[in-house]
Amino acid sequence: MSQPTLTTSTRTSARVTRGTFRARQRAMPWLFLTPFLLLFTIFYVAPVLYAGYLSLFIKKRGAFGPARDVFGGLANYVRAFQDSDFLLSLWNILKFGLVQVPLMVVLALALALMLDGVRGRLQGVFRTAFYLPYTIPSVIAGLLWGYLYSKNLSPWNQITGARTDFLASGIVLWSIANIVTWTWTGYNMITLYAALQNIPGELYEAARIDGATGWTLTRDIKLPLLKPSLLLVLIFSVIGTMQIFAEPFVLRPLGYVPDNITPNTYLYLVASRDGNFSYAATLAILLAVFTLLLSTVFLRFTRRGGEG
Repeated sequence: MSQPTLTTSTRTSARVTRGTFRARQRAMPWLFLTPFLLLFTIFYVAPVLYAGYLSLFIKKRGAFGPARDVFGGLANYVRAFQDSDFLLSLWNILKFGLVQVPLMVVLALALALMLDGVRGRLQGVFRTAFYLPYTIPSVIAGLLWGYLYSKNLSPWNQITGARTDFLASGIVLWSIANIVTWTWTGYNMITLYAALQNIPGELYEAARIDGATGWTLTRDIKLPLLKPSLLLVLIFSVIGTMQIFAEPFVLRPLGYVPDNITPNTYLYLVASRDGNFSYAATLAILLAVFTLLLSTVFLRFTRRGGEG
Protein backbone atom coordinates (compact mmCIF):
# COMPACT_ATOMS: atom_id res chain seq x y z
CA MET A 1 0.00 0.00 0.00
CA SER A 2 1.55 3.33 -1.04
CA GLN A 3 2.28 6.09 1.51
CA PRO A 4 0.31 9.32 1.13
CA THR A 5 2.33 12.11 -0.45
CA LEU A 6 2.42 15.49 1.31
CA THR A 7 1.82 18.41 -0.98
CA THR A 8 3.90 21.59 -0.85
CA SER A 9 1.06 23.52 0.76
CA THR A 10 0.71 20.88 3.46
CA ARG A 11 4.44 21.04 4.30
CA THR A 12 4.31 24.83 4.41
CA SER A 13 1.30 24.75 6.71
CA ALA A 14 3.06 22.30 9.05
CA ARG A 15 6.15 24.51 9.23
CA VAL A 16 4.01 27.57 9.97
CA THR A 17 2.19 25.66 12.71
CA ARG A 18 5.47 24.56 14.30
CA GLY A 19 6.88 28.08 14.06
CA THR A 20 3.78 29.56 15.67
CA PHE A 21 3.93 27.00 18.47
CA ARG A 22 7.61 27.77 19.15
CA ALA A 23 6.93 31.51 19.13
CA ARG A 24 4.17 31.03 21.66
CA GLN A 25 6.50 28.91 23.80
CA ARG A 26 9.10 31.69 23.77
CA ALA A 27 6.50 34.33 24.58
CA MET A 28 4.87 32.42 27.43
CA PRO A 29 7.55 33.21 30.11
CA TRP A 30 7.35 36.92 29.25
CA LEU A 31 3.59 36.78 29.57
CA PHE A 32 3.93 35.57 33.16
CA LEU A 33 6.75 38.03 33.90
CA THR A 34 4.90 41.07 32.53
CA PRO A 35 2.95 41.94 35.74
CA PHE A 36 6.13 41.78 37.84
CA LEU A 37 8.21 43.74 35.32
CA LEU A 38 5.49 46.37 35.03
CA LEU A 39 5.25 46.89 38.80
CA PHE A 40 9.05 46.73 39.17
CA THR A 41 9.44 49.45 36.54
CA ILE A 42 6.76 51.70 38.01
CA PHE A 43 7.69 51.41 41.68
CA TYR A 44 11.47 50.88 41.50
CA VAL A 45 13.13 51.76 38.21
CA ALA A 46 11.11 54.91 37.54
CA PRO A 47 11.65 56.43 41.04
CA VAL A 48 15.38 55.70 40.85
CA LEU A 49 15.63 57.36 37.43
CA TYR A 50 13.58 60.32 38.65
CA ALA A 51 15.80 60.67 41.74
CA GLY A 52 18.84 60.68 39.48
CA TYR A 53 17.27 63.38 37.33
CA LEU A 54 16.24 65.40 40.37
CA SER A 55 19.74 65.23 41.84
CA LEU A 56 21.08 67.28 38.92
CA PHE A 57 19.19 70.39 40.05
CA ILE A 58 20.02 72.84 42.81
CA LYS A 59 17.94 75.41 44.64
CA LYS A 60 18.76 78.95 43.69
CA ARG A 61 17.24 81.90 45.48
CA GLY A 62 16.34 84.89 43.38
CA ALA A 63 16.81 88.47 44.44
CA PHE A 64 13.09 89.16 44.78
CA GLY A 65 11.33 85.81 44.30
CA PRO A 66 11.19 82.41 45.99
CA ALA A 67 13.86 79.78 45.53
CA ARG A 68 13.63 77.78 42.32
CA ASP A 69 15.33 74.69 40.95
CA VAL A 70 17.96 75.23 38.28
CA PHE A 71 20.27 72.77 36.58
CA GLY A 72 23.44 72.34 38.61
CA GLY A 73 25.12 69.28 37.15
CA LEU A 74 27.10 67.45 39.80
CA ALA A 75 27.04 70.33 42.30
CA ASN A 76 24.85 68.40 44.75
CA TYR A 77 27.28 65.46 44.71
CA VAL A 78 30.22 67.76 45.39
CA ARG A 79 28.26 69.33 48.23
CA ALA A 80 27.42 65.90 49.70
CA PHE A 81 31.09 64.91 49.95
CA GLN A 82 31.73 68.18 51.78
CA ASP A 83 28.67 67.88 54.04
CA SER A 84 29.96 67.10 57.51
CA ASP A 85 26.48 66.08 58.73
CA PHE A 86 26.05 63.50 55.96
CA LEU A 87 29.58 62.14 56.40
CA LEU A 88 29.05 61.89 60.16
CA SER A 89 25.79 60.01 59.61
CA LEU A 90 27.65 57.48 57.45
CA TRP A 91 30.28 57.10 60.16
CA ASN A 92 27.58 56.61 62.79
CA ILE A 93 25.86 53.87 60.82
CA LEU A 94 29.20 52.20 60.07
CA LYS A 95 30.03 52.08 63.79
CA PHE A 96 26.52 50.88 64.48
CA GLY A 97 26.86 48.02 61.99
CA LEU A 98 30.30 46.93 63.17
CA VAL A 99 28.98 46.42 66.70
CA GLN A 100 25.29 45.60 66.33
CA VAL A 101 25.26 43.23 63.34
CA PRO A 102 27.82 40.68 64.67
CA LEU A 103 26.23 40.80 68.13
CA MET A 104 22.74 40.21 66.70
CA VAL A 105 23.83 37.37 64.39
CA VAL A 106 25.75 35.59 67.15
CA LEU A 107 22.74 35.89 69.45
CA ALA A 108 20.41 34.61 66.71
CA LEU A 109 22.76 31.68 66.05
CA ALA A 110 22.90 30.79 69.75
CA LEU A 111 19.10 30.87 70.03
CA ALA A 112 18.72 28.77 66.87
CA LEU A 113 21.14 26.14 68.15
CA MET A 114 19.43 26.10 71.52
CA LEU A 115 16.00 25.78 69.89
CA ASP A 116 17.27 22.96 67.68
CA GLY A 117 18.20 21.00 70.80
CA VAL A 118 14.77 21.36 72.43
CA ARG A 119 12.14 18.72 71.77
CA GLY A 120 8.40 18.53 72.40
CA ARG A 121 5.96 21.34 73.06
CA LEU A 122 8.63 23.58 74.56
CA GLN A 123 10.13 23.98 71.10
CA GLY A 124 6.99 25.71 69.80
CA VAL A 125 6.73 27.86 72.92
CA PHE A 126 10.33 29.06 72.68
CA ARG A 127 10.10 29.59 68.91
CA THR A 128 7.05 31.82 69.33
CA ALA A 129 8.60 33.72 72.25
CA PHE A 130 11.85 34.42 70.36
CA TYR A 131 10.02 35.47 67.19
CA LEU A 132 7.36 37.61 68.90
CA PRO A 133 9.37 40.90 69.02
CA TYR A 134 9.63 40.88 65.21
CA THR A 135 5.84 40.92 64.90
CA ILE A 136 5.72 44.30 66.67
CA PRO A 137 6.01 47.20 64.16
CA SER A 138 9.19 49.27 64.41
CA VAL A 139 7.26 52.41 65.36
CA ILE A 140 5.48 50.65 68.23
CA ALA A 141 8.75 49.07 69.37
CA GLY A 142 10.37 52.51 69.35
CA LEU A 143 7.59 53.94 71.50
CA LEU A 144 7.78 51.03 73.96
CA TRP A 145 11.52 51.35 74.34
CA GLY A 146 11.24 55.14 74.47
CA TYR A 147 9.12 54.71 77.59
CA LEU A 148 11.71 52.32 79.06
CA TYR A 149 14.51 54.75 78.19
CA SER A 150 12.76 57.82 79.61
CA LYS A 151 14.79 59.46 82.35
CA ASN A 152 11.70 60.19 84.44
CA LEU A 153 9.46 57.22 83.56
CA SER A 154 11.93 54.37 83.13
CA PRO A 155 11.10 51.43 85.44
CA TRP A 156 14.82 50.78 85.71
CA ASN A 157 15.43 54.25 87.14
CA GLN A 158 12.46 53.95 89.48
CA ILE A 159 13.60 50.58 90.84
CA THR A 160 17.28 51.44 91.21
CA GLY A 161 16.88 55.11 92.05
CA ALA A 162 19.33 56.00 89.29
CA ARG A 163 18.87 58.87 86.86
CA THR A 164 20.34 57.20 83.78
CA ASP A 165 19.46 58.99 80.56
CA PHE A 166 19.51 56.34 77.83
CA LEU A 167 18.69 59.01 75.24
CA ALA A 168 21.71 61.19 76.03
CA SER A 169 23.85 62.21 73.06
CA GLY A 170 26.68 59.84 73.95
CA ILE A 171 24.67 56.62 74.19
CA VAL A 172 21.52 57.18 72.11
CA LEU A 173 23.06 55.36 69.12
CA TRP A 174 23.56 52.24 71.23
CA SER A 175 20.09 52.56 72.70
CA ILE A 176 18.79 52.37 69.13
CA ALA A 177 21.07 49.37 68.54
CA ASN A 178 19.40 47.63 71.46
CA ILE A 179 15.95 48.20 69.91
CA VAL A 180 17.09 46.86 66.53
CA THR A 181 18.71 43.82 68.14
CA TRP A 182 15.59 43.10 70.20
CA THR A 183 13.39 43.37 67.09
CA TRP A 184 15.41 41.44 64.52
CA THR A 185 17.19 38.72 66.46
CA GLY A 186 14.11 36.48 66.44
CA TYR A 187 13.63 36.92 62.70
CA ASN A 188 17.22 35.91 61.97
CA MET A 189 16.93 33.06 64.47
CA ILE A 190 13.99 31.61 62.50
CA THR A 191 16.04 31.74 59.29
CA LEU A 192 18.94 29.86 60.88
CA TYR A 193 16.62 27.44 62.67
CA ALA A 194 14.92 26.56 59.35
CA ALA A 195 18.35 25.84 57.87
CA LEU A 196 19.14 23.56 60.82
CA GLN A 197 15.91 21.65 60.24
CA ASN A 198 16.97 20.94 56.65
CA ILE A 199 20.17 19.13 57.67
CA PRO A 200 19.68 15.41 56.89
CA GLY A 201 19.29 13.26 59.98
CA GLU A 202 21.60 10.63 58.46
CA LEU A 203 24.55 12.94 59.06
CA TYR A 204 23.81 13.08 62.77
CA GLU A 205 23.37 9.31 62.95
CA ALA A 206 26.68 8.69 61.18
CA ALA A 207 28.46 11.18 63.44
CA ARG A 208 27.02 9.58 66.58
CA ILE A 209 28.19 6.17 65.42
CA ASP A 210 31.68 7.67 65.19
CA GLY A 211 31.31 8.91 68.76
CA ALA A 212 30.44 12.57 68.12
CA THR A 213 28.15 14.24 70.66
CA GLY A 214 27.17 17.72 71.85
CA TRP A 215 29.61 20.42 70.79
CA THR A 216 31.33 18.11 68.28
CA LEU A 217 28.07 17.76 66.32
CA THR A 218 27.62 21.53 66.35
CA ARG A 219 31.20 22.26 65.30
CA ASP A 220 31.61 19.61 62.61
CA ILE A 221 28.09 19.39 61.13
CA LYS A 222 25.79 22.23 62.06
CA LEU A 223 28.10 25.23 61.73
CA PRO A 224 29.67 24.23 58.39
CA LEU A 225 26.27 23.55 56.85
CA LEU A 226 24.90 26.83 58.23
CA LYS A 227 27.48 28.99 56.41
CA PRO A 228 25.23 29.86 53.41
CA SER A 229 22.35 30.84 55.72
CA LEU A 230 24.69 32.83 57.98
CA LEU A 231 26.02 34.70 54.96
CA LEU A 232 22.46 35.49 53.86
CA VAL A 233 21.56 36.77 57.32
CA LEU A 234 24.69 38.91 57.46
CA ILE A 235 24.11 40.47 54.03
CA PHE A 236 20.48 41.29 54.82
CA SER A 237 21.52 42.71 58.20
CA VAL A 238 24.12 44.98 56.59
CA ILE A 239 21.57 46.27 54.07
CA GLY A 240 18.93 46.71 56.79
CA THR A 241 21.37 48.62 58.98
CA MET A 242 21.94 51.18 56.24
CA GLN A 243 18.17 51.75 56.06
CA ILE A 244 17.49 52.43 59.75
CA PHE A 245 14.98 55.24 60.11
CA ALA A 246 11.89 54.41 62.22
CA GLU A 247 13.64 53.92 65.57
CA PRO A 248 15.61 57.20 65.71
CA PHE A 249 12.70 59.13 64.22
CA VAL A 250 10.28 57.88 66.89
CA LEU A 251 12.77 58.64 69.68
CA ARG A 252 13.40 62.24 68.54
CA PRO A 253 10.57 63.82 70.61
CA LEU A 254 11.62 61.83 73.69
CA GLY A 255 15.26 62.83 74.00
CA TYR A 256 18.32 64.19 72.26
CA VAL A 257 18.55 62.39 68.92
CA PRO A 258 20.83 64.26 66.48
CA ASP A 259 19.59 65.06 62.98
CA ASN A 260 22.55 63.20 61.51
CA ILE A 261 22.36 60.07 63.64
CA THR A 262 21.61 57.95 60.54
CA PRO A 263 21.74 58.81 56.81
CA ASN A 264 18.02 58.15 56.30
CA THR A 265 17.08 60.44 59.19
CA TYR A 266 19.26 63.20 57.84
CA LEU A 267 18.06 63.03 54.25
CA TYR A 268 14.43 62.89 55.42
CA LEU A 269 14.93 66.12 57.37
CA VAL A 270 16.67 67.70 54.38
CA ALA A 271 13.60 66.94 52.27
CA SER A 272 10.81 67.63 54.79
CA ARG A 273 12.23 70.38 56.98
CA ASP A 274 14.46 72.19 54.48
CA GLY A 275 12.32 71.46 51.42
CA ASN A 276 15.43 70.60 49.39
CA PHE A 277 14.21 67.56 47.49
CA SER A 278 17.02 67.70 44.94
CA TYR A 279 19.73 67.45 47.56
CA ALA A 280 17.78 64.75 49.42
CA ALA A 281 17.60 62.73 46.18
CA THR A 282 21.37 63.09 45.84
CA LEU A 283 21.93 61.80 49.36
CA ALA A 284 19.57 58.87 48.72
CA ILE A 285 21.50 57.87 45.59
CA LEU A 286 24.85 58.11 47.37
CA LEU A 287 23.48 56.05 50.27
CA ALA A 288 22.29 53.36 47.83
CA VAL A 289 25.70 53.29 46.12
CA PHE A 290 27.49 53.11 49.48
CA THR A 291 25.24 50.25 50.59
CA LEU A 292 25.89 48.37 47.34
CA LEU A 293 29.65 48.82 47.66
CA LEU A 294 29.65 47.80 51.32
CA SER A 295 27.57 44.68 50.59
CA THR A 296 29.80 43.74 47.64
CA VAL A 297 33.01 44.13 49.64
CA PHE A 298 31.57 42.16 52.52
CA LEU A 299 30.36 39.39 50.20
CA ARG A 300 33.75 39.06 48.50
CA PHE A 301 35.56 39.12 51.83
CA THR A 302 33.41 36.34 53.29
CA ARG A 303 33.71 34.22 50.15
CA ARG A 304 37.48 34.63 50.12
CA GLY A 305 37.60 33.70 53.80
CA GLY A 306 35.48 30.61 53.10
CA GLU A 307 37.77 29.50 50.25
CA GLY A 308 40.82 29.99 52.44
